[in-house]
Amino acid sequence: MTNRQQFLGGVAALGAAATVPGIARAQSGKALTIGYVPSTLFAPVFVAQERGYLRDAGFNATLTPIVAGQDAMALVAQSQMDVATAGLSAAFFNAINRSLDVKFVASTGYQPAKGHPTALMIRQDLWDAGQHDASGLKGKTVGWLGNAGATSGYYVALILRKYGLTMKDISPVNIAAPDQEVALERKAVDAMFCAAPFTALFAEKKLAQIIGSAPVGISGTGIFFGPTLLNDAPSASAVMKAFRRGAADVAGNGYFSAENLAAMAKYTGQSVDLIKTTDRYDFKPDLRIDQATLTDMQNEFINQGILAYKTALPDAKLIGKF
Repeated sequence: MTNRQQFLGGVAALGAAATVPGIARAQSGKALTIGYVPSTLFAPVFVAQERGYLRDAGFNATLTPIVAGQDAMALVAQSQMDVATAGLSAAFFNAINRSLDVKFVASTGYQPAKGHPTALMIRQDLWDAGQHDASGLKGKTVGWLGNAGATSGYYVALILRKYGLTMKDISPVNIAAPDQEVALERKAVDAMFCAAPFTALFAEKKLAQIIGSAPVGISGTGIFFGPTLLNDAPSASAVMKAFRRGAADVAGNGYFSAENLAAMAKYTGQSVDLIKTTDRYDFKPDLRIDQATLTDMQNEFINQGILAYKTALPDAKLIGKF
């Protein structure tokens, strides 16, 4: 069995067995459980927790890492966690279509005009052989966090469009962020779509190089609320106020303050030095929703046939405003 087969088989087995740890809910009505994907995309939430903004708003918040956004939708809708910070996904759209009680309430991590914190990277040996764009990915194995219905899958689809390719032209594989470095080392994939700070880490280690990136000025990630907050508007507004304080802190040069960098390092598991030198995302202080991307992503997933419906759901069903 090849290294690629061994690695992909192991990832599949882990994916089938993995479950999000149970979250013990405190008796107090002010308890708040937050599931998060460990990426600087969600810096406002990390900063809101570490700088005490959630505590100031009257909440005792517990943050628990999740593998991917689609894994969290059912947990949020069933009140097993109150908040999820993750990417938009087919799982979210399908949850709304099934009338589950979950809403998208904020966008985080806008793609910046300068730098490429979220990017499609080709394995170093393929780059050295002359493959410097995505035109040669037909028939290649491409990894990312989630499946075709994840935010990363949407971004890959946008990059492929430029070269007349679709998702049907590649062989996708779901690889969690902590496993992506090993996948590249073992040549289990030909290319990897990843987010900061892993983009900088892989380039620094000469494991992969950037061949494409998500369009400037869009955001496919954000914050989701479940029924506990959706049915308690004052608490939902208070939580959003705390998150917006965190967003205001990281929207400008404050991003690089020692306290904010430490918060990001704590929840991403990466060093302060790496985060400090990695291309950063843009953040809107008001955490406004990127409705154009929300609409285009839903239509892309409908066109790919990966949603359980064929007519786009209206924004009013998808979005919660607090």
